[in-house]
Amino acid sequence: MRWFLLFLITANLSFASVDCSHKKVPGTSPLMSGEFSKHYDEVNRLLCKNLKMPSRFFPGYRSHPAKPYKAAYLWDTAFISLIWLDWDVKIAQELISYIMRFQKDSGIVHHAVLELLVKPYPYNQSQPPLLSWAAWKIFEKSQDKIWLSEIFPKLERYQDWLRKNRRHPDGLYFWHHPYESGIDNSPRFSNRDESFFDDTRQMAAVDMNSYIVLSLEALGKMSLVLKGKNLFEIERQEVVQKINSKLWDPVNMSYHDWDYRKKDFIRIHTVSDLTPLVAGIPNRERADIIVRRIMDPSKYNTLIPFPSVSRDENIFIKDMWRGPVWINMAYLGILGVQRYGYESEARLLSKKLYEGVYRTLENEGSVFEFYDPDRYDISELDRKKGNLWKKLTLGSKPVKEFVGWSGLVNVLYRNF
Repeated sequence: MRWFLLFLITANLSFASVDCSHKKVPGTSPLMSGEFSKHYDEVNRLLCKNLKMPSRFFPGYRSHPAKPYKAAYLWDTAFISLIWLDWDVKIAQELISYIMRFQKDSGIVHHAVLELLVKPYPYNQSQPPLLSWAAWKIFEKSQDKIWLSEIFPKLERYQDWLRKNRRHPDGLYFWHHPYESGIDNSPRFSNRDESFFDDTRQMAAVDMNSYIVLSLEALGKMSLVLKGKNLFEIERQEVVQKINSKLWDPVNMSYHDWDYRKKDFIRIHTVSDLTPLVAGIPNRERADIIVRRIMDPSKYNTLIPFPSVSRDENIFIKDMWRGPVWINMAYLGILGVQRYGYESEARLLSKKLYEGVYRTLENEGSVFEFYDPDRYDISELDRKKGNLWKKLTLGSKPVKEFVGWSGLVNVLYRNF
């Protein structure tokens, strides 16, 4: 009984949010007073609402994506820290540091740090390894070498764990489970209601390998700052070479996952196939092919761009990762387009993306977890239809007040 009371007390203490009414984004442009200024402000309000303050039992700022998610998630935190970066560099740093505080001795950084139990999920899954990438972006702005020197050994140890536990003998990386990818019911490895999961350990995943390259790139820059030499560049180049030689499908002219059992590609066009762009993996010829695919209105350049499955795929449906738009993946897609010098295309995609989120906010009254690529509402969207557990715990529609990585639209609004 005493434990239960303590549980309730700590739960209440942990859910206090931050008052951001006094905060102003540095360098706010006149654009912020334009058509979408109130939408921009509402996204920032929810960003603050979902930020939890330190307390006696929870020593550090951490961010929940939305009210139903009582945890700080690994890859959510990577994206959320970048939304905070313009508001408060120290909070951006703390969000990353909080996740790393729960790193295991083995080096693994777990899927999430649960709020109520104050410990990671008790299984051996991680999430997309984007913390190093986010940490480097934070350092680029803060130039805080003390923080970088504190976080670097932990990120280095995490990379070592990934190398030992998520790498095939041929040097390519895999997801331990679909949930580790963050792309739960993708047709790449699951059915709609998740009554079936494929064995992702028998695949080489395009997105996982792209994230590894991003991480190695970031770690290399960190080591150059802290140790005077890039300790990860050779490894990064090796992974890039393996991706280009083994995951580029000359038939579809696209990057795809590889199935070791079938000895063939998993030929489904999904947003994950675009991730090599943001990591700088393809050569110019292949990058041009990918960007043309992105800009095709029948594929990824939809009303709200970057559907999670290419719009012209016959398996496209508006159910979570089987068609709807997820802002984090769209954000990576835009950064990839920009990385290869397609500035006008990046601006167009950014405008369509933030306009889509803001118009949906106007029509539906909230910011959501995922979006309809064809409409400015959520009427046609489903959440793992047929999965009773998900319907009972999270509902049948995208979670609202999700800021969360959906807040990246404000970053795009400011920067594009």
